[in-house]
Amino acid sequence: MSWQYRWIRRRGSVAAVSVLVGLGYGATAHGADWITMVGTEPADATHPIFGMAWLTYADNSGCDAYSGIRNPGGPSPGPTVSNGFYHQACVNAPEFKDTASLMVDNLVLGARGNLIPERINYLVAVNAGENFYNYDPFDTSRRTLLSIQDASVTFSYIPGVRVRAGLLRKPGPEEAMRPAAPDFIFPSVALNQLHNEVFLKGNAYSRTGAPIPGQGFAGNISPHGHDADMGRDWGIQGFDAFKFDKWTLTYALMVGNGNGIHQSDNNSAKDVNAAVSAEYDLPGGKGPGKHGIKVFGYWQQGERNFEIDAAGTESKDFDRIRYGFGARALGEIFGAGAGRHRLGADAYFAEGMIFYAPVQNVVEGPFRNGVLGIAAEGGNKARGFNVEYGYYLGDKWQFDLRWGLYQGLYETEGPTWVAADERRIDDWTFGVSYAFTPMLKLAFNYQMRDYQAPNAVKPVANTAAAINSAAIQTANQNIVTDSVGDRFGVRLTYAF
Repeated sequence: MSWQYRWIRRRGSVAAVSVLVGLGYGATAHGADWITMVGTEPADATHPIFGMAWLTYADNSGCDAYSGIRNPGGPSPGPTVSNGFYHQACVNAPEFKDTASLMVDNLVLGARGNLIPERINYLVAVNAGENFYNYDPFDTSRRTLLSIQDASVTFSYIPGVRVRAGLLRKPGPEEAMRPAAPDFIFPSVALNQLHNEVFLKGNAYSRTGAPIPGQGFAGNISPHGHDADMGRDWGIQGFDAFKFDKWTLTYALMVGNGNGIHQSDNNSAKDVNAAVSAEYDLPGGKGPGKHGIKVFGYWQQGERNFEIDAAGTESKDFDRIRYGFGARALGEIFGAGAGRHRLGADAYFAEGMIFYAPVQNVVEGPFRNGVLGIAAEGGNKARGFNVEYGYYLGDKWQFDLRWGLYQGLYETEGPTWVAADERRIDDWTFGVSYAFTPMLKLAFNYQMRDYQAPNAVKPVANTAAAINSAAIQTANQNIVTDSVGDRFGVRLTYAF
């Protein structure tokens, strides 16, 4: 076959693409060109209605309530009132009230099709699930009945540059790009912490709950965010895919508002998001289960700021940079007849605007009700790594294993953020699922988690009081991280 590239127009069944639109946070990826599959339609596609529902039971029974937290000094009760409450990783989103709960955490209805075959196609969807589409992040009350999840139109008039505009997924990590139902119930920590962005009006320091100078004021420090991006943005994207023999090369470049999905305005500057991938076709599979070997990389950059007074004056701009790379392989990758396997690896990197956690890691409780904090300066860095394996036994059974590492604030920019603010999270996730039909699936995951605060708090002075205060703070942060334990989840997913 000639190595002359051609502009790809995919021909696929409606059944294969109808399952492609789901919540998308926490999803892993197979060897498939998600950007093209989501952004384009076969020439013979009409206007199919699709939907997806997830019913999930999540249980954090391995966690402990805080016990033994002490006041490092001063007349106020300080963090001692946190005793008896749970780490935010031990209470289930989006309400963050219970350590165990049953939730309809994804409920999607949408339509996609052609307005002019091979020229103009569209995708629209709404989500009514219990998730950050319909709750403000870390707020315990539902914000709205349903929200727009996807609303985009693609124009295919320029060879090599399809143009897509509206509310769409940002080019980024494979774990966030895959729109089909995920292999794992629990998303990776790196994705949650670095890519599912929470927007705050005012910023507070995690240890005290007090406003960070130049980044907030007492009147607008909130226990919850005012919006989230859910891996999406309003903007315009150029993309396409090119075929070279068995290779498919795909690119996407998007300019977006850099704001929450419910916001029509942008921040002080537009976001730029880019992704590239190269996939080698392997025999077998189709749609989200296409067999292949894929390598990919992405870059996201934008600016964020905060309100610093009651008049709405904005702080200086802070750069938000995210980038990463990885690989996926799906199919008989160990030789014909050796069964179907999946291998994957991801590396995530972040500079600036690192979401930390509710102060003292408490969401519900009297200690400032869990004020949120973001390490905004560019010298604050985080990174994460995932390695996964999947084995498919026939068309019914699937077995999964994932190791993850997250290092939050492994480098910090002072004086606000210090080495003691670093958090390391290791986890192993074991999964098994059974497909009753291609559209109805039951999954079980068990996750072992190890949270650590690897650096002790340093005394601010060489005095007995300062040394004792630092020792108490170090003990407190170890109590907080040690309280996080294992969890398990059961999820029933249905798509049509």
